[in-house]
Amino acid sequence: MILLVAINSKYVHTNLAVRYLYQLCKENYPCEYVEFNINQSLHDVIYEILSKKPEYVAISTYIWNRSYVEKLVEGLKKAQKSIKIILGGPEVYFDSLDEWKFVDIIIRGEGEYPFLDLCDHIAAGRQYTQKEYPPFDLNKLPFAYKDEKLDQSRIYYYESSRGCPFRCSYCLSSIEKGVRFVPLEKVFEELDYLFKKQVRLIKFVDRTFNANKERAIKIIEFCKQKSQATQIHFEIDPTLLDSDIITAINTSKDNLFRLEIGLQSFNPQTLDAIDRFYDIDRIDKNLKKLMENKKAIVHLDLIAGLPYEDFLSFKRSLDKTILYFADEVQLGFLKMLKGTKIREEAAKYNYEFFKDPPYEVISNSFISFEEIYELKKIEDLIDKIYNRQYLYFTLRYIFQKISPSEFFEKLSSKVNSNLNTREFIKELYRVIKENFDFDKDVFDSLFRFDILRRFPEEFLPEELAISGEEREKIRQAIYQATSYQDLREPKEIIRRSRACIFGFDIETFIEDNKIENGDFLYIFFEEKVKKIKLQ
Repeated sequence: MILLVAINSKYVHTNLAVRYLYQLCKENYPCEYVEFNINQSLHDVIYEILSKKPEYVAISTYIWNRSYVEKLVEGLKKAQKSIKIILGGPEVYFDSLDEWKFVDIIIRGEGEYPFLDLCDHIAAGRQYTQKEYPPFDLNKLPFAYKDEKLDQSRIYYYESSRGCPFRCSYCLSSIEKGVRFVPLEKVFEELDYLFKKQVRLIKFVDRTFNANKERAIKIIEFCKQKSQATQIHFEIDPTLLDSDIITAINTSKDNLFRLEIGLQSFNPQTLDAIDRFYDIDRIDKNLKKLMENKKAIVHLDLIAGLPYEDFLSFKRSLDKTILYFADEVQLGFLKMLKGTKIREEAAKYNYEFFKDPPYEVISNSFISFEEIYELKKIEDLIDKIYNRQYLYFTLRYIFQKISPSEFFEKLSSKVNSNLNTREFIKELYRVIKENFDFDKDVFDSLFRFDILRRFPEEFLPEELAISGEEREKIRQAIYQATSYQDLREPKEIIRRSRACIFGFDIETFIEDNKIENGDFLYIFFEEKVKKIKLQ
């Protein structure tokens, strides 16, 4: 019996590879698949695998699970010497058996044809040696989730194409040639099945979802028509965005789509060095258009440690990226993946990087370790303050006065981001007040607004706490106002909501940068925000 094993990074993730191979092989060969994650006890995983009494164990291997897999195969082989261990996946594409003492077979590249061939050899009692195989016919790609009991709490990965039209030097997709597509009829049938099961999130693994614009729009429109409760994630190339795709996305219901957009850098010399096709003006125009009437959740990526991107250059890229005000900004660090052109050029740019996965950059000719370390601290604050939207409105005001990179750089040496959320927010207020010269009334009002929008009153810094006098004024305003009645009765609003009176219209100020004086009651009730201008 062949046991296919997935070691995911989290429980909520699912593994396409083991499901594909299982669906292809189950009719002709005795096989099963099991899923674990890297947070599980190694001994528990070894025991569960051996309890199924497999003759062969095939493990899908990636940079995030390699260290775990190394221990796992050692434990399996030492616990049962007769077991045969097979590895596949992108992390072992360039490995030899000499690097894996406890492994018997390594399958390189796309796994479908070689794995079927391996099963034929096992069934016939012949020794297997991998040869060259053609790319797998995606018309024959099985539906990964056929007959599976789906768990709405998990992420289900989906593949509608393989390959990438680009040749970015840091990416493993650069070694593939061309893009192949799953037939649209098959894609629609399978997506419809997942939609009817109301899974929470379908994450397309296509390297460039919009490589073919017309096809991408057809899938987008199908999702808009059929999805009831399912969110869909696409990885989008920013240069290939255009008005047609943006219109298709921005005429969907709110948050139906999640878009991951890899910008990586805005430095032309850097983009040339990594063989990345770009048109900075076009990217800028399209991102601004996408954000105008934004319906999707937008996630923007940058990579620190690329050639010709020094500390100042990267901060310029970071500033430009943050000022699109996407939902999330990820400041990633270059991974020197085996087999990529950038790893082969490591000496050219004096790269130093960790020898173990994920092979992250330490320094190069353009950026020192100390600067990388500083960016790590900035990354931590961006994730905690910007991505979690603790100060959604306040940051829009701050970034009119100081660049995002300078703001986060200055904070990084003064704020302890390891504090619990309540204490972190209070320290953040103190540090900003002590180190930046912002209009006190505006800043205090915005900070107070942001915290009440997200958290209970006790998260407010002491200086911003709601006084007894204010509380009575708020209570009277709620009883006198009528335009909030779609929420609850006054007593219920007072008991269950957070509310505050501000001396100007917060939302108008952020939109137009104009102060509209007056008393404005804001009620924060569950997911709703209600604004009432008081007479």
